[in-house]
Amino acid sequence: MAKLSKDVIYEFVKTRQQRSRLFVNMAIMCLLYNLGLSLYVKFGSVEIPESFRLIAYWVFSVASLVFFYIAYWHRKHPATYRALVTKERLIVEYPQSEQWSFNIAIEDIERFESRQSLSHAGSGVMQTGVLLSDGRFYSIPVNYGLNLGKLHKAIKTIRPELEFPTKVNKRIEGFLAKDYDR
Repeated sequence: MAKLSKDVIYEFVKTRQQRSRLFVNMAIMCLLYNLGLSLYVKFGSVEIPESFRLIAYWVFSVASLVFFYIAYWHRKHPATYRALVTKERLIVEYPQSEQWSFNIAIEDIERFESRQSLSHAGSGVMQTGVLLSDGRFYSIPVNYGLNLGKLHKAIKTIRPELEFPTKVNKRIEGFLAKDYDR
């Protein structure tokens, strides 16, 4: 999507190639943990059980391989995550996901909020996003590093009355059933 000229108030863009650096760093840290453990075993004053050492070496080595593979996959499957605020629209484009991609009017937003469901199985995954005046909720994923506070601040320049409550909006399933607060 091309940049929308002077109407753009906020734009966050991150490619999978940029994101791959995070996984490379995590892989390197796993290898450094193994190195640190080896140095401690060699020069440390407290004996570490061999079973613990073997498990640690295997876990960090396998984790390192997994992280390197994820970084490789990100580089071989290019895509771009974009969040854009214009004077009229909030647009989120999540790579290859219609569920997490949307284009909505700023005027239709009732508030930002975090929500979570509770059931007999425990707490569900917390979602943060925007609630629209008609009751629809759009989750805004942050796993590409989007700062929701900055996004909210940008939208507040257009609609200063929009809130982002710190209280989590909860839905309860079962005997004490309760839907999300409006």
